[in-house]
Amino acid sequence: MAKITKIKAQKNKRRVNIYLNERFAFGLPAETLVKAGLKVGQNITTKEIEDLIFKNEFQKLLNKTLRLISARPRSEKEIIDYLKRKKTDPKLIDEVVDKLKSLGQLDDYAFAVWWVEQRVTFRPKGKIALLMELRQKGVEREIGEKIIAEKVDELPLARRAVERKLKIYKNFPPLEFRQKITGFLARRGFSWGTVKEVIDEFCQKR
Repeated sequence: MAKITKIKAQKNKRRVNIYLNERFAFGLPAETLVKAGLKVGQNITTKEIEDLIFKNEFQKLLNKTLRLISARPRSEKEIIDYLKRKKTDPKLIDEVVDKLKSLGQLDDYAFAVWWVEQRVTFRPKGKIALLMELRQKGVEREIGEKIIAEKVDELPLARRAVERKLKIYKNFPPLEFRQKITGFLARRGFSWGTVKEVIDEFCQKR
């Protein structure tokens, strides 16, 4: 049991510092202070202190992950990895992830759709590379395969990818041109059938 001997507003006014037995103990959002009904002179148990600290850490981590997601959508694995790098308690990780899901801010299916659409629009890649990227982000294979099948038509993507490289490769000798384009498309994860068809098309146009 400890006594709250002082409650002091922090500089941003949205948080307060709690002092127990004349010593600083922890900080809290002012909103949490009001909800908990904490007052100077009040006695507080160890369990209540632990719960308040947990809620404080939870809110701080939730705010940080929401800011992260506001920059671009994230997969569940990305958020978990981010929290692990901060050496977050596993229980807190579960709480934050569950809250983000309940807020509609964490959805691997929606993330995968966004990721594939971004790649198709700005950085054309083949189905192999896209599936590998999604798997690295923690998206289930079945989800990745379904979205890629719906969103990706490799042939026009491969053509567009090569067109962006023509300024670099157009003056190469035929054999070297073919080798360069083959390597480029293979690295972008296009299937061999797509690679061969696109190479033949561009070689015939030269």
